[in-house]
Amino acid sequence: MKNFFIKLMGINDICLTAFLSVLIINMFLNMLFPVSASAEKTVIDVATRTATAVLAGYFISKGFSDKKDLPLARGKRTRKNIQSFIVAMLGFASLLILLIVRYADGINFSAATVSQIRDLFLASVAFLMGTPD
Repeated sequence: MKNFFIKLMGINDICLTAFLSVLIINMFLNMLFPVSASAEKTVIDVATRTATAVLAGYFISKGFSDKKDLPLARGKRTRKNIQSFIVAMLGFASLLILLIVRYADGINFSAATVSQIRDLFLASVAFLMGTPD
């Protein structure tokens, strides 16, 4: 079953789908359980809203449906999949940290650190969208 999805979509698109799923759940929970909006947490909201819009646009666009198959040697393909997996895990970790900080009222945090984590998350999304499967 796993190989079927990788052949159908590619590992990058599977990771992007997972990102979008987490962001959609976040939007749903935010609608049902609104939290206080401090200036620091608004930065996280902007990042998650932007990423949601970008990912939705990607899946709606022709870029997703009209992908061309790129012939790769088995060794290069394996290396590419590992690279994509590492970047995806970095993105997931960054997204989870952002969401924990967003919803935890008693946590003190550095706005600069949150900004860096936000940049890592958005860069991982951009990488997965910009590289062939």
